[in-house]
Amino acid sequence: MSFSPKFVSTIALLATALIQGTEAAFPKRGLATNEDIPISQFGGTTNAGRSSQVNWQYNWDSTTGQKQSWAEYVPMLWGLASDHTSVWNDRASYWLAQGGSGHLLGFNEPDLASQAALSVAQAVQGYRTYMKPFIGRASIGSPAVTNGGYDWLSQFLSQCSDCGVNFIAAHWYNDHTLFADFQNWVNRLCTLGNGKQVWITEFQAYGTVDQQSAFLKQAIPWLDNNSCVYRYAYFGAADPSKIFLQNNVGPALSSLGVQYAFTPYGQASKRGEGNRAAVSWTA
Repeated sequence: MSFSPKFVSTIALLATALIQGTEAAFPKRGLATNEDIPISQFGGTTNAGRSSQVNWQYNWDSTTGQKQSWAEYVPMLWGLASDHTSVWNDRASYWLAQGGSGHLLGFNEPDLASQAALSVAQAVQGYRTYMKPFIGRASIGSPAVTNGGYDWLSQFLSQCSDCGVNFIAAHWYNDHTLFADFQNWVNRLCTLGNGKQVWITEFQAYGTVDQQSAFLKQAIPWLDNNSCVYRYAYFGAADPSKIFLQNNVGPALSSLGVQYAFTPYGQASKRGEGNRAAVSWTA
């Protein structure tokens, strides 16, 4: 059977529209935030009519008291201390069954002594004990390494091939001038994952607000249009010394926060373009 060029062209346009519509319907931006930081202002619209692109949240913990109606809460097993592991199964099960969650995050920077601080062997055993039981019930992320943790992550994936890891999680912190380094890091993760989706669950470009804004102007469209990257979260809305996306400790957003949350999907808006308007959604 043959088709006219016009028919083929029409089908191609419809397919492209469908793909673009699907991508725009499932934005990638998320929030990494401490539990006591109010985040309701990251949802809704600006007075310019731009809708928030934030649709997921996590807090380095396995439960939250401020689940937002416009975001998926993603529980995390931060490390292997008993205060995390003793409540993990019940909390993760609750969020998967009743809280609308479909993903789970694992150990936070296990390659760093000041964070989860785990050997590859410890992490593998931890995943087999605490994460593997959720295979088939959730999409499971790898431990979230720093941008110095490539070898650690590579060894983990090799040794934990039976652990049910569905996506790669990692962080990146570096100077605002090193956007090419950021791209290279993400691309290396995509290659390492060999078809697995990549989540950049923390990243930040060191610099002034204007310098960070310029970095985001490059990073947002690049991440949105990268088919390997499924989700990402700019840092941060964490403890008061590290809040860049909000004014003081919130809930009002900084101009950088408005840029991050409300830049249209796949585009590069300037910092603070459009003021934050009140919203009707509640936590």
